[in-house]
Amino acid sequence: MTRPDTAQHDPPTPIGDAAATDPPGAVLHADTVSFRYGRGPTVVDRLSLTVCRGEVHALLGASGSGKSTLLRLLAGLERPDAGRIVIQGRTVAEGRHALPPERRPVGVVFQDYALFPHLSVERNVCFGMSHRSRRERFAAARELLHRVGLEDKAKAMPHTLSGGQQQRVALARALARNPAVMLLDEPFSGLDAELRGRVRETTLQVLRDAGVAVLMVTHDPAEAHAAADRVSVMRAGRIETSAMPDEG
Repeated sequence: MTRPDTAQHDPPTPIGDAAATDPPGAVLHADTVSFRYGRGPTVVDRLSLTVCRGEVHALLGASGSGKSTLLRLLAGLERPDAGRIVIQGRTVAEGRHALPPERRPVGVVFQDYALFPHLSVERNVCFGMSHRSRRERFAAARELLHRVGLEDKAKAMPHTLSGGQQQRVALARALARNPAVMLLDEPFSGLDAELRGRVRETTLQVLRDAGVAVLMVTHDPAEAHAAADRVSVMRAGRIETSAMPDEG
């Protein structure tokens, strides 16, 4: 892919500074972002996407469409080759210049939850709050576990929990960072059909109540339309359509 001529564009906003422009109400804004792994094909291709405060935005697409790679770019786990990423009005990535994940107000819940098996539930939640005192960490962990309905599981070990309970622990740990944006990478796909709907409803309600902007990756059209305020369809690294569920 030929890189665009940047000589005709405005100078890039310094990383970490306020963005020159971003859509009104946007908490997360990706502007013509492109990425490929090494010399391979382009995985994310001049993609633009906006998520607002309290909105649940579903990113729908088949395997290999670039959905999970986009989440990695937004979280700071990869650096874009071109384009700009803005969170809360601050530029966190401009081409290959990017802030690391720990400097972004972003929480991530992956499909496998990635809990530490040797730590209790409350210590898993505490892990994201190393900047606080021990007393503050444990108090905050108990409050977060209460919000996700697991205050009675604080001392339990992850392997003793159900899949739905592990998902809620992962959510509490991600919320411990007080994120402005939550990225969900198919976090409900490992649950059985009956449990999936209940856990999804609980999870998204907690996030809506917190006013967090949510970008949820899924390959399930029914889930996207049932859960989201807006659905974008991704194919070959690009957004093909973006609409509210009742618009088609």
